Order: sequence, then structure tokens, then C-alpha cells
Amino acid sequence: MLVGACLPDSLPLVPTSSMPALIGHADILRELRALALSEEPPHALLFAGPDGTGRRLLALEYAKMLNCAGTDAARSAPSAALPCGVCRSCRLVDDGAHPDVLTLAPGDSLCKPRAGDSSHPRHPDSRDIRICQVRGLIDAVARYPFEARYRLVLVDPAHRLARDASNSLLKTLEEPPGHTAITLVSSAPESILETILSRCRRIDVRLVPRAEIEAGLVARGFEPTLAARAAEAARGRPGIGLDFAADPDLIGARGRLLERCARVAGERTRERFEYAADLAEKWRRDRNQVAPEMDAWESFWERELRQSSLHQQDDPEVPRQNLEALKAVEQCRVDLLTNVVPRTAFELMLLSFPRRTLDVTTEEEPAAYA
Repeated sequence: MLVGACLPDSLPLVPTSSMPALIGHADILRELRALALSEEPPHALLFAGPDGTGRRLLALEYAKMLNCAGTDAARSAPSAALPCGVCRSCRLVDDGAHPDVLTLAPGDSLCKPRAGDSSHPRHPDSRDIRICQVRGLIDAVARYPFEARYRLVLVDPAHRLARDASNSLLKTLEEPPGHTAITLVSSAPESILETILSRCRRIDVRLVPRAEIEAGLVARGFEPTLAARAAEAARGRPGIGLDFAADPDLIGARGRLLERCARVAGERTRERFEYAADLAEKWRRDRNQVAPEMDAWESFWERELRQSSLHQQDDPEVPRQNLEALKAVEQCRVDLLTNVVPRTAFELMLLSFPRRTLDVTTEEEPAAYA
């Protein structure tokens, strides 16, 4: 089911009340509407932006716009809702059951071994999108859609395409079937082959203002005080805000992570190396365990940067150090998506942090994007 929210009433593309929509991204929805109603919609889109911002949901909204029963009416009436949210095609997409919406993801979805290769092993736990999967995708898009005007392929996350899989997909992007739209979703577009990027129309999915997230959460029935706390902790990412609102204990867990960041920032090299080893072990067991800690470090140094900028006259070097620490967190994220050994990536990040002796607090100041 798609994540719901509330968009400004003045937008002509606001769906009817029967269909929830994204939180924020009104400008992108307008752009997608224009593309869907054009004579020749682009055959490849790249939704690039941080996790939790709604990239995948935007791609699914585009699938609905392309195939909605109200498309013809929307061409002649700019105020008509698109997608309508109630036709068969829209409902199937919302339910994750549309036969012409295909997902290519790490694992063994769409896997098609080479002809005669009876020994091809299953790979449900693969962390990459393999060439055998792209082979299955090519076979699928070569046929006409079952019932939609356009088949939509969702490659998520696109930066997990293996090198040979990327090269194979490139051939399809160079000569795309006329009835297919391929959407790539990525938080690390810099890891995607440049030749693939050059064939995609890029849509940057940016952070959403805190007020919009808060309003969206209230519109979904969350208590206003909780919605405000969740929106602040989400740091511009509606999907994270929904998680916090649905499980308030996560906000407390985030506060404890920020306390740990403050302690580690005050520790010496040996203790930082021990913490890096702990992160690497978590990464080995379950990468999802590390994501909240990386988010906490990003929040921590953002807060330090804001505070030091207000008192720059005391020591002009401190804001620069905080900015470099923030860049180190982002670089670590990139390194973890490449072939850098995880423990090395964490150690490099932690060694880049300046030493801070701080009062431990879980309170965060309002972010700049709020």
C-alpha cells in the first residue's frame, strides 16, 4: 500500500480522498504528470535521493499516471486528478499486484539462467542485481504488456547492479521497447555506470520540509505532539517519520544513539577502533542495523556544525572540522557501497572526526531544512 499524506489543496494533481499520496514532493508530482501526459513519455527515469524520501513511491505514482483510466480526461482537463486512485490499474499498483509492474532487486527476482544451464544456483540472498536477472527482465519487456499501456520496471536499488548486469541493461536502455518505462531508484547514483546515467532522465528527490512531514502525519491520524517529534527526528525523510510515528520507541532509541555519538566523539583512537570493529560486525550480520547509527552520526555533526557556526568568532577552525566530519560520514556511506572493507571504511570515518568533549544530550535543534 502506498504511503499516504496530504498535499496542498491548490494543486490540481491532488488525488481524490480514496487514494493516499506521498508526503511532499508536489513539484515532482507535477513533473511526472506532465511526462505521463506527453506524446512520448521518457523510457528511463532515475529517482535519486536519500533513503526514506519517497523515491520508490514516486516511481509507483508514475506507473499509475501512465496507465490510469483517467489519463485521457486529464489531457483535456488540467484540473482532473491523475492518477485517479480508483480505477483497476491504480488499485492493482496500490496493492502491489499489477502484472505489468516489475521489480528488479537483489535476490533472484526475474532470474533467467542461460539456455541449457541446469546447474544455475538459486541466489535469494544475493546483495547485488545479477546478469541472469537482467536477462529475465529483457525477456519480459520484449513482450507486450498484459493489460497496461506501459509496462513499468522498477530497478531498486539501481546502484546494486553488478558490472555485467549494468552492461546488459544498457543495451535495453539504448533500444527500449516502446511500451516500457524503466525507473531506477538509488541513494548512490554516483555508483551507477555513467553510460546508464546518460540515458536516464534524472529526478532528484530531496528532503521534505519538517512542517510538511508533520502535517502529513497529523493528516494520517497521529497525535500532533507525536507527529511533531517524529517529523523533527525524520530529518526531512517522510518514510522515516512514518516509522517514528508508528513506533515512538524508535525516537528514544535514536536519542540513545546520539548519546553514544557524543561519547565516541570524546574518545581517543583505541576506543574509536573498537567502535569501528563493532560497526563492522553489525554490518556483517545485518546491514540494516548500521543505518540508524550512520543517520545518528549525520545528525550529530549537523548539530555541531550549526552550533559552531553561531560561535565562529570563538574558533573559526571548529566549523571547518565539523563540516569535514559530516563529509566523512557521507564518504563512508559511499565506501560501504563499493569494495572498501567495511571495518576500514568505519575506521577512516571515525579517524576523520575531530575530538570533542561534549555535554551528552539527546535534544536536537531544528534542522536547516525545516
